[in-house]
Amino acid sequence: MHTTSFTNIFMKNSENEPFVKVGRMRSFGRTSSRMSLEEQNKLEERLNAYSCTVTNTIDLTTLFGADVKHLVVELGMGNGESIGIRSQKENDKHFIGCEVYKNGLLSLVRTIEEENIKNLKICSDDARELLEQLPIKSVDELVVLYPDPWPKNKQKKRRIINEELLNLANKVLKEDGTLFIATDIPDYMMWILREVYNHSVFFPTAISPEEWATPPLWWHSTKYEQKAIIQGRKPWYMPFKRNVDKSNTKCKPLIKQADK
Repeated sequence: MHTTSFTNIFMKNSENEPFVKVGRMRSFGRTSSRMSLEEQNKLEERLNAYSCTVTNTIDLTTLFGADVKHLVVELGMGNGESIGIRSQKENDKHFIGCEVYKNGLLSLVRTIEEENIKNLKICSDDARELLEQLPIKSVDELVVLYPDPWPKNKQKKRRIINEELLNLANKVLKEDGTLFIATDIPDYMMWILREVYNHSVFFPTAISPEEWATPPLWWHSTKYEQKAIIQGRKPWYMPFKRNVDKSNTKCKPLIKQADK
């Protein structure tokens, strides 16, 4: 029986969950919404021209056909609204967007085709597999915008901001690279701080809470964010770096509590 590589990515395992590497928790929610197998196969064909595969270590020069001086990687890009606009405005940089949600992939493919974007590639695999195959110290900005909050206590172990992701971020980010995370969930904001502080490699660059309420200069407010604001949720914009001067704080690492 013939199946396409794109279909294989989303094969179900014995627990009826989208395929992830053995021993690894699923960190993402649904992978599609009302897309037939025929539509998925057509999407795969359209993706080929922009695809970043993770079967081997990624050669960035080959991938983009140019020398890559500044690389931005966005994990869980949704429908690609932010990275699609940013790649057009910052055409001196190169971008990789990672997402498993097929409808979101289709939306970004349409944007790339309509706007003739040349500096953006798409990875349709698990974000952690992408980070494993990127060259060491090759990424300038690692961006995670509004990750799935997995709000129930029993689900929180699936949150993508954890020790594993921070280890991978430490591997791929350049020494002066930035890990940028945005969330509109207060509990997740505290979770992020706990995980980052306990990891002891990255540290927030903000020196006042107001800075976390201020988006970066490159920011584009997406439809998701506007909906969250209308519903009364406040976004936090959280940049982290290595080797930040910690002399302005006497805080000790937060104690990591066992998952309930």
